[in-house]
Amino acid sequence: MKKAQGGLNAAILVAVIAGLIILYILFLPAQEREALLENKTVKKSSSDDKEDENTLLSVFPNRLEESSEVEDKDIPNIFLFETTNAKELERINPFIVRKGWFDEKTKTAAFTMNNLETTDNVILSFKAKKHEGILTIKLNGEVVFENNIEQETVAPIKLKKDLLKEDNSLDFTVSSVGLKFWKTNEYSLEDIKIIGDITDRSKQESRNIFTLTSKDLANIEEANLRFVPYCKSVADVGTLDITINERNLFSAVPICDDAYKQPIPIGLLDAGENKIIFKTSRGSYSVEQIKIEFEEKEVEKKVYFFEANQSQIDDIESGDKDAILRLEFVDDKENKMADININDHFITLDDDERIFTKNVNEFIKEGNNFIEIRPRTRLDIVELSIKLEER
Repeated sequence: MKKAQGGLNAAILVAVIAGLIILYILFLPAQEREALLENKTVKKSSSDDKEDENTLLSVFPNRLEESSEVEDKDIPNIFLFETTNAKELERINPFIVRKGWFDEKTKTAAFTMNNLETTDNVILSFKAKKHEGILTIKLNGEVVFENNIEQETVAPIKLKKDLLKEDNSLDFTVSSVGLKFWKTNEYSLEDIKIIGDITDRSKQESRNIFTLTSKDLANIEEANLRFVPYCKSVADVGTLDITINERNLFSAVPICDDAYKQPIPIGLLDAGENKIIFKTSRGSYSVEQIKIEFEEKEVEKKVYFFEANQSQIDDIESGDKDAILRLEFVDDKENKMADININDHFITLDDDERIFTKNVNEFIKEGNNFIEIRPRTRLDIVELSIKLEER
């Protein structure tokens, strides 16, 4: 029973396939149906043969993008240096401190440090017109001087940097007279000054700007920064930092007088203004021969190959037909520029028309041929063809 059922299903499947084949044949064009049933080859019409015979090339390149030269950017030589000058940070009015059995006077003087990071070698200087007893001076609660002064002129007192703050206080006191109740120890101080070495770092940084168009940016394949840092010695300088658009490019103590080539990641660059900053933390640099060099992307080009037989060459050489190059563009009303190379013969395209034609009889040879399109502006090509046309 099962075998009979399987045979019936197979018969139905064969019938369905046969029906589909019959329908396919019925819907074929008459010429092709006849050729299929009689096992003949379909012949093309004479007009098709003629079209094929006269068409050497017909392709559809679509859009070609140009690649233009990006100019290197020269940055002026820069000089980074620090200057250190002694400056009076605070002047304190004259005062007296004393201590006796029946009288005591102390003094607290406040002063500020606005640029603590750039201030070094801070000293306290004064004159002691009257000097009896041991004078004690404290900076922010820490003793910085404790001694008996025997003359009016006093050697400057160094104030340790690690004791200094933004807001500071100096406390002046004098020692006790002991059992000498009839005596008073007293100091009369004047010309009181706090002096420090201020380092001006404003000239340790140089800012420059270079510009790139969006077209430039799109055409850059590789970018490099070249520079030569001149300095006395590595021991005299600090880190040289270079940033582009506030993103770090170089941070190191360079070898003096050596030429550097530093790759620039394309992602650091922007269309429009680009800021490049050279900065050092210490010492002096003369940075020269600064240049940003660009390598452009390879120009997009299209190369097509085609053949010309002896009969077609004879038609051209006899003057019966002309080989016509034809470029059809999207009509964007923009000027179109390109370099066209046919078998190492060059044609310059510089036109704003939708269709460009050129007689290329002299460029065509028997056998293999090629045509190369190298755009100098963006090209939207609908069709590129080389056809033989009757004169």
